[in-house]
Amino acid sequence: MNSAQIVLYQIAVMFILILLGAFLWKRKIFTRRGCNQLSELVLTIVCPVLIFTSFQKELEPRFIKGLLIAFGLSLMSHIVSIALGAVICGRRRGEDGSVERFAAAYSNCAFMGIPLIEAVYGTDGIFYLTAYIAVFNLLSWTHGVMSMTERLNFKSAVNALKAPAVIATALGLVFFFLQIRLPDIIMQPLNYISSLNTPLAMLISGMTIARSNILAALKKPGIYLAGFVKLIAAPLLVALVMSPMQIDPIIADTIIISTACPTATMTIMFAARYGKNSVYAAEIFAVSTIISAVTIPLVLLASSLF
Repeated sequence: MNSAQIVLYQIAVMFILILLGAFLWKRKIFTRRGCNQLSELVLTIVCPVLIFTSFQKELEPRFIKGLLIAFGLSLMSHIVSIALGAVICGRRRGEDGSVERFAAAYSNCAFMGIPLIEAVYGTDGIFYLTAYIAVFNLLSWTHGVMSMTERLNFKSAVNALKAPAVIATALGLVFFFLQIRLPDIIMQPLNYISSLNTPLAMLISGMTIARSNILAALKKPGIYLAGFVKLIAAPLLVALVMSPMQIDPIIADTIIISTACPTATMTIMFAARYGKNSVYAAEIFAVSTIISAVTIPLVLLASSLF
């Protein structure tokens, strides 16, 4: 199977888990508190552990060069997404406009990106994905906060450096460059924790979608504007920019998949934190997650034609 087919298969598997999450919510097996606690577990423990363990590999020149390229491309991808979001969603003011611009700019690169890229490229893909996640955290806690609040707030940059994923990336880099390899008795439980990422992330996504009114959301044009940028325009433009470059296919596909992921769950958390329309943010997340089952494989297939 080519990468687009593998991604399509993995998305089908993930959506079965999403449906299970929705079922657990509808049957009230999980409450809002339980869902929030699972989210905290994934964001603060499981995802960072997966990121850290991806750096437990041999120090080879190709990995160093590839990681630097991945950082540069990740920054480019976010700039493209932010710019497109500002142009296409920029006319709308108030809380809905700020939510749409954030949703268009920032992707669900951890919850959706990690399981997809791990399925296609394994730990090598996760290794390069750490660059995208690090840039995501730095920009979302700086530009993202300023975009959501519509005012300058440079103090949030400190919060970006405190994000568990950023700390895990920094520690992973130190261990990688110093070639500190953990013994198997430590790596095995860390690998067990890492393996929880996909099922827990998808269950949480299913619960979040089940809390949203999908039929009402489908009638809101702003959702389609943000979704168009996030799911189609930004990843295709990023792929087009990369097409003349001689980039390792693993790195290129990692950046494209990360960019093409649905809107970030952080959109909901930031909207609630900064007094914006968190219900609308959840609706954008729900609709973009559902539509991404079709758009991600199509974008990946289209990018292979460039």
